[in-house]
Amino acid sequence: MPPIDRLTIDGLTFTVRLSPRRRTIGITVRHDGGLEVAAPSGCRRRHIERAVRDKLPWVRRKLAEMASRPPAPRRLWADGEMLPYLGTSYPLCLVADGGVPVRLRGGRFLMEPTAAADGRRHMVHWYEAHARPLLGRRVDHFAAAVGTSPASIEVKDLGRRWGTCHADGRLRFHWQIVLFPRAVVDYIVVHELAHLRELNHSRRFWGHVEAVLPEYRDCKAWLKDESGPFTL
Repeated sequence: MPPIDRLTIDGLTFTVRLSPRRRTIGITVRHDGGLEVAAPSGCRRRHIERAVRDKLPWVRRKLAEMASRPPAPRRLWADGEMLPYLGTSYPLCLVADGGVPVRLRGGRFLMEPTAAADGRRHMVHWYEAHARPLLGRRVDHFAAAVGTSPASIEVKDLGRRWGTCHADGRLRFHWQIVLFPRAVVDYIVVHELAHLRELNHSRRFWGHVEAVLPEYRDCKAWLKDESGPFTL
């Protein structure tokens, strides 16, 4: 059977990922509305199609929920604009002092006025620089509790995903999650660590998550309903 990359059913297109570690077929609606199907290697196309058709009502409900969320704010990079970091919003102040383009000081984001024309790029650089050590510490904090250890950790722009786990033990996180509350950051970290034990969203997987974060459902709901204003 040729490899399956995409599958379109009733007007919805799914990216299909096959993995030797999968035991079941799972469907994910990503935070940007992208659709994915994860299936065991060698799974026949007709079985994948059947599983997707069975879940179409659920997929459409999820897409409708996402469409009803408030959009992310349009950034102007002007004085007084509020920018989040770890769930707290700080005012942006354009201040010329010859320093680095962006810094967080005294409860304010200070940005060089000359940097404002390319404000998003400078803020992304700041968030990335702070995300790497923070996420490294949180992974170290939770790895033993989850009962696993990643081969490596990478922070980058993942586009449509907050985090990913690879079969070889690599974890990757979107830099943007450091805009979220600390509890949500921890949930995303534990979620990806748990995938090192179960590369699926089975009951066993959620059991690993709940054993470490009993309140994980609140964080999961926050990502679904309230993350829009906390994006860049």
